[in-house]
Parts: sequence; C-alpha cells; structure tokens
Amino acid sequence: MTASNIKTIFFTAIFMLLASSGGTAEPLKLSLHELLIIGMDNSPQIEIARQQYLGREGVLTQARSGYLPRLATSAQIGRMNIDGASPDEDNMTAAYLSISQLIYDFGQTSGLINASAFTRDAAVENFDEVAQQVAFAIKLAFYQVLEKQRLITVAEEAVKNFEQQLYRAQKFYEAGVRTKIDVTNAEVNLSNQQLNLLRARSNLKVARTNLENVIGMKPNDGNYELEYDEPELQELSEAKPDLPAALDDLLLMARDNRPGLARFELLTQAAEASLKQAEGGYWPVFDTGAYYQAYESDLPTLADQWQVQVGLKWEFFSGFETSGKVAEARAQLSEIKAELRNFELSLTREVTDSYLRAEENRDAVDIAIRSLSLAMENMELADGRYKAGIGDILEFNDAQFLLTENQSNLVIAFYDYLTAIADIERSIGMTPELIDYDPLKLEN
Repeated sequence: MTASNIKTIFFTAIFMLLASSGGTAEPLKLSLHELLIIGMDNSPQIEIARQQYLGREGVLTQARSGYLPRLATSAQIGRMNIDGASPDEDNMTAAYLSISQLIYDFGQTSGLINASAFTRDAAVENFDEVAQQVAFAIKLAFYQVLEKQRLITVAEEAVKNFEQQLYRAQKFYEAGVRTKIDVTNAEVNLSNQQLNLLRARSNLKVARTNLENVIGMKPNDGNYELEYDEPELQELSEAKPDLPAALDDLLLMARDNRPGLARFELLTQAAEASLKQAEGGYWPVFDTGAYYQAYESDLPTLADQWQVQVGLKWEFFSGFETSGKVAEARAQLSEIKAELRNFELSLTREVTDSYLRAEENRDAVDIAIRSLSLAMENMELADGRYKAGIGDILEFNDAQFLLTENQSNLVIAFYDYLTAIADIERSIGMTPELIDYDPLKLEN
C-alpha cells in the first residue's frame, strides 16, 4: 500500500466520521411555503380527509351500479336419480347464465345516486376545509417559532447589558465611587436575565416540536432553519403587511370561497335526494331479465331451458319500514338545514372576530414601536446618568426592564398580527400559498 493510498483512506475515514456526527452538515433552509407543502403531504388529518373522499367515491360507484345490468353464472356437477324415468340415474352437469336489468323504481336508484354524488362532492369540500385548517395550524406554529427566536435575541441583549452593568458596578465599587449594593444588585439582575434566556431557549424548543407535530415529520432529522425575511425591530411597523380587505368584502369572499359553507349546501342536496329515494319505496319496481340453463346428461327430463321476462314487484306493506325511512330522511334533511344556518352564523362571527383581532394587533404594533422608541431613549438617559454618577442602579434597572419589556411586546404584537392575518385567510377559505397546489391529488 502506497503513502498516497494511506492518505486517501485516512481522509476518507475522517470525512465519514464528521458526516456521521453531523459536524459538517448544513442545516436545511425551509420557507413557510415549503413547510405548507410538507404539511399537506404528511399531515394525518389531510390523509384522513383524502381517504374519506375516496370512500365516498366508492359509494357513488356502488350507487351507479343500480342502473347497470346484472350478469350471473353458475355451474353444478353431480349424480341424479329420477323415479320412473328410463334411464333413471346418470351423472349430471348443469350451467346457468342470467341477466337482469332495472327498468324503473320511482326514484329509488336515482335518489341514491344523487345522494351519493352530493355526499362525494361534500367530501371534496370537507377536504378543502381540513386543508385550510392544517395550513393555518402550520402558519401559527411557524410564526410561534419565529417569535420565540426573536425573544431569545431580546433576552440575549438584556443579558449582555446586565453583564456590562455588572462590570461597571464592580469597577465603580473598586474605585470607591459606588457601594457594594450596586454590585450585588447587578449580579441578581444578571442571574434573573440568564434565567429568562434559559426559558426563552426552552420555549423555542417547544415551539419547534409543535411545528414538527403539525407538519407530521421532523425535517432533516431536526437539522433545519426557518427562512423568513425579518426586519429589524424598529422597522417592524413599516414591514407589517396590510389587511387583506375591508370587513364587508371579507364577508362576501367567505360566502364565495369557504369550503365548509359549500359542504353543508351539498349535504342539504344529498339529504333531499335521500328523501326522494326513501319515498320511492312506496311504489313498485319494474325490471326485466333472461336466463339460459344447459344440462349435460342422458336423463330425458333434463332439457336445456331459456326464459325472458318483464317483472313488477310492489311491496304494499313492509311493517312500516318505508315510513320509518322517510321519517328518518326528513329529520336528517331538517338537521342539515339547521347545521347550515348555524354554520352561516358562525362564519360571520369567525370572519368578524379574526378581522377585529387583526386590526387590534396592527395598531398594537404601531403603539409598541412608539413605546420602544421612548424606552430606548429612556435607557440611554439612565445609562448616561449612571456613568456620570448622578443616577443610581435602580434607575438603570427600571430603564433596562422597561426596554426589554417593550422589545418583547413589539415582537409578540408583530407575530400576533401575522397570525391574525392567517386566521382571516382561514376564515374566508383563501390561503394564498395553496392556490396552485392540489393536496387531494386525485390522479393518485
């Protein structure tokens, strides 16, 4: 083995060791849109809704079979004895072929087909509603992670400021300018801020776990970062997006686009078709059929047979079964109509609530920006006064706490505003990131 081969093997082993330990692995960058696609592909809720649709498609196929002919065949083999015949016993083989076709049943089959078709279409709307809910949950989790990351930055800045204050307090104490209480006070505040930083980092871990739960997987085995163009704190007011539309326009959009509303309307039509199907049980059923039976035997009484017929079946009394089915169908129709009305009322409430909440958080961002500017100015004054020896440690602490509080309030208000906009999109049934995406994937 040459020195070159030994070097190659050595560096290959080092590379594999680093790769296996994740030392050189770059974190995966994920945007909100990419997380939404991952969630649509992996969410159990999405898969449940998809399978419900496919099940309803199968029910519709079964219902349509009522208008198609029925073909059946059978075969038998055995030995038969017939008294008085000559010969009176022989092996026997028989084959049977039949065909039947429904002619008319006074809406029973057509009602079943229509009810199944409307229910299938309602399952599509239900899937879209679930997709909107999952998309909102992903956005909420996404913004929570970003918020927790920004709050860590705020906590880190507070820790840094208190570390600097502790250093100055120690120097002033050593110089005899300040008392020991300033040093002790700075140490206590630093410890408290370090605890807040620890909690902020823990909150981020919880938020990331929640995001992974919502999208149904842990991307890149947890080695990922979220991509979002986050402006500086002082620029959040200018960076915040506008509201999608005025409240009246949003209410109109919701009536045109909210999948849940269309789902209840389709279920109402399905219930009406089911009522027609049930009422058809009061009337006769007309059908036609034919069969052919062939025998292979020496017995003289077993001859090939065929028959063509048109039939009518009318069940005059069924133990009130038909009446019970009609009563059940009518009750179901009334129930769905009441649910539709309830959903219409809740739709107005949801859109209005989400819009008002967004307005509140939009204004809160502007107020928080102004408060932060004042808190920063107050901090500069308190810091300067302490350095000059005319301000005390308590004045500095109050200024620092006020600054940290206003920074946190601004971060929370900004991401609450983004979440409120996402809730508006959910309430009107229009998530922009899903416009060109088909999570139902009917081609599969």
